[in-house]
Amino acid sequence: MTDKSFIVVADKFEAFTEGKAAITLSHLKTMISLPKTVLPGPMRIIPGQGVSDEEVEEILSTIEAADPPEQQRWNISALRRLSVRAACALSHKHNPENTLIAKPVKVDDENFVVDLRIDQNCEFMNDHQSGQHVQGMVLVEAARQAFLAVTEEFFLKEADQKFFFVINSMQTTFQGFVFPIAASIQYRVITKDINNRRQRFVVEIDTVQSDEVKATTTFHFTVYPNQLIAEKEALMAETALKFALMRSKTLETSVAAN
Repeated sequence: MTDKSFIVVADKFEAFTEGKAAITLSHLKTMISLPKTVLPGPMRIIPGQGVSDEEVEEILSTIEAADPPEQQRWNISALRRLSVRAACALSHKHNPENTLIAKPVKVDDENFVVDLRIDQNCEFMNDHQSGQHVQGMVLVEAARQAFLAVTEEFFLKEADQKFFFVINSMQTTFQGFVFPIAASIQYRVITKDINNRRQRFVVEIDTVQSDEVKATTTFHFTVYPNQLIAEKEALMAETALKFALMRSKTLETSVAAN
């Protein structure tokens, strides 16, 4: 018997499920609670976007803890193969739900692949989600995290110090909507200029879904030893503060004169 397949997405992507072989996480939980006589199988669960790591683990644990006939009703092999979310140290985030990517995979010295792993509880979806597609700023942030993660994992991992990333420029072009199903980031190093003082990169990042490029972001960025940039940043911050105080005093004097 062939499995009936459906994609599970986070509740915030409910609009995407209408009229499709897709369901929300809440819907899946209800289905799992129904007896086999009401909802026979086999059924294949395919992970979509927005579901957190904890929710994936909960689904797996619930099904794996059931009796054998119940386990056979659900094909969870795709859930088990879900790529591992990148560590916060790679994405430069404190909360795991704000990491939008999986751990990067090296293809060769200039090419890398990073799966998109959106959690609906991330900071970019807390206050805005409309329609069926993934918002553009989520994709831009995922691309930004990709260059951080690739650089940290494959260019800085052996260095015994912390680094500071500076974006010199970025440009994004959108070619189509990205929907809450499987998608990946194709990462290419266009140029790299590395010396003892800093590392400078130009990278091109394609967000790919259904074998089509949906968005392309180009980053020019530089990586400095943290101590070097921290000293420079502190000096610039002090200069900016002095200007702001002087500007405020000048405005107060002007208002008083009038």
